[in-house]
Amino acid sequence: MNPSNHDESAPHWASQYIGQPWVAGSSDCWSFARRVWRERFGWDVAAVDVDATSRWASLRTFDDHPEYDHWQSVSEPSEGDACLMGKSERPSHIGIYLQANGGGVLHSLETAGVVFTPVAALLSVGLRVLSWHRRR
Repeated sequence: MNPSNHDESAPHWASQYIGQPWVAGSSDCWSFARRVWRERFGWDVAAVDVDATSRWASLRTFDDHPEYDHWQSVSEPSEGDACLMGKSERPSHIGIYLQANGGGVLHSLETAGVVFTPVAALLSVGLRVLSWHRRR
């Protein structure tokens, strides 16, 4: 993925995360999203034990995880909603929707670390939005 496709003009509170490195188990996409939801939204989201370096392991782990019971699918995202993304029909990546700058996703990529990507630019980095989810 090309980091030049990412927008560095994330909202002020999100800018403190931009550029932080991707680290399996502590700042991979799920771990990063959990930390932001806890720090910024006060949500205690379950840890998921997965090999974050394996797309296939991520797909298998998240298919039936009980954490899904705490989320509802929505058609229009709001600040803080989960953005499930993937390269195919199944989700393999997660980020947090931010309303700033026309709407974008704050997420942690193995190739670039934490970035803010406008929704319209996700395809250019090989990801597509599969669904939006709101914490119940």
